[in-house]
Amino acid sequence: MRFAVGIVFIVATLLSAPLPISFSGNEKISSDQLYGVLGLRKPYGIEVWEDQPAIEPIAISQSVSALTSFYRSKGFYHARVTSEATEEAVVFKIQENNPIRIGDIKINSLLDIEPVISLKMDALFDQEAFSESKSAIKKRYGDAGYCNAQFNTKAWVDIETDRAYLLFEATPGEPCTFGAISAESTPNINGQLTASMLKFNEGDPYSVESIRLSYEALYAQEGITRVVINDNERNGSVVPISLSIEEAERPIRFSAGLGYSSDQGFAAQTGLKHRNFFGDLKTLSLDARYSEIKQEASGNIALPLRNRGTLGGEIGYSNEIYDGYKTESIYEKLTAKYQDTPASAMVGILFDEVNTYESKDPATFPNSKLFITSPLGEINFDTRDKPLEPTRGYWLNAKLSGSLQSVVVSDATYFKSLLSGAYITSIDEHVFGAKLKWGTLRLYNGELPSSYHFYAGGMNSNRAYTYRDLGPKNSSGDPIGFSSLTEGSLEYRFPIYQEFRGVLFTDLTFASQETFPDYANDGYLGVGMGLRYVTPVGPVALDVGFDPEDMGQYAIHFRIGELF
Repeated sequence: MRFAVGIVFIVATLLSAPLPISFSGNEKISSDQLYGVLGLRKPYGIEVWEDQPAIEPIAISQSVSALTSFYRSKGFYHARVTSEATEEAVVFKIQENNPIRIGDIKINSLLDIEPVISLKMDALFDQEAFSESKSAIKKRYGDAGYCNAQFNTKAWVDIETDRAYLLFEATPGEPCTFGAISAESTPNINGQLTASMLKFNEGDPYSVESIRLSYEALYAQEGITRVVINDNERNGSVVPISLSIEEAERPIRFSAGLGYSSDQGFAAQTGLKHRNFFGDLKTLSLDARYSEIKQEASGNIALPLRNRGTLGGEIGYSNEIYDGYKTESIYEKLTAKYQDTPASAMVGILFDEVNTYESKDPATFPNSKLFITSPLGEINFDTRDKPLEPTRGYWLNAKLSGSLQSVVVSDATYFKSLLSGAYITSIDEHVFGAKLKWGTLRLYNGELPSSYHFYAGGMNSNRAYTYRDLGPKNSSGDPIGFSSLTEGSLEYRFPIYQEFRGVLFTDLTFASQETFPDYANDGYLGVGMGLRYVTPVGPVALDVGFDPEDMGQYAIHFRIGELF
């Protein structure tokens, strides 16, 4: 009988409905963190369709243990976690009590490792931060070429005084160098090609960072699905390297996407790419892009070379709507690029047949069909920690193009340059960014398409104005573009709640039809604020900007991805 009652009780418990949970008494650790410990997430206020976090009654005891262990890992050795369950909900009651704090840190190291130790005097003894500090010390020595360094890291916790005493010791040993490099070939990829993409050579000082950058360079080749750089076979201070890769079993990839922005309106994209076309990581891609103001189709081929070079070719067609006219272009581009993270350089030549049509003001935007052959040059340097939502680093970019007029080659002699850069830094979750852009266009002889001029205004420009709407206009109210442009932006981003961020910004634009703007008279100022919602593919951004000298001039912008 007792056995039957026990079975009934167990079955009833297992079949009972999940109970919503909450926390009380947690002052130093947020409820969001505690939900995460239990593998749960509390929905945002706007997610009214989502259920509140809940657990099965049978998991209450296990949850108490998990929460207690988490508190201990964060330095709260005296924390007590209990639960109070009713038929409707579960409340986890927490007494945090006095935490363990760092009483002393002893360092014995040839290299300066104090900056990579995240624990500081009198801070909470966080076990995760302690482990991260140990890993950072090993990386610091590995980057300096000490592949055989010995480490001694310890933590003593005195629960009577609530103090932790830390020791970080490192014995470097002899500096190491990279040894012989061997690379396996696959059926369609030559091993010597992939070996030339490594960020180090035989005889270079050993560096963990060089190995990490090599992984990035190889995984950037879309025809490779797996990379192994084996540096475990040590010969004293010499580190031989063996490289093996796996190529994509299905090299053909299809992509498609939909979107919307205040600049382009509704947008769609589709593409087909062969990531190992005729072997050795050559790629062939076909792409089509549509938005309410621009439609484009293109084909690209890229041929990787040894030592991080790439030859490329592109042919395409585009049709774009400007205020006051339309333009279509049939173009071919040949390029040679060298990539050595974080820097890259490109030279090339562009053959561009541009048809300007349906002009509403032929005097300002002449209807014409022009052929422009332009040598191209570009240099890029990018140290940002993340491309979509950077919190530190900087980038610099320089683009140059030009042409000489001749009956066969080009309808214009011109020179165009565009220099831009940005710097981003952060304090905790507060991010500060500055961006500067400078461009000039000079026409010496012949005629250039109207679309070659600079335009300003929009979500990636001065946000007090709508897309390409800043500056003087013709009699029809259409912006006429510029021959010179200088733009600067300052931003401050700050946390609001969970995944929501706020932003304050100011944008300043100087633009003119002359070779250089008149910085005393050609300025346009924009200030404003915005909201960010962080997603895995980048922040969704909503900005409202206005001109403080003309409160009737304002614009609202929407985009995915940050400005800097």
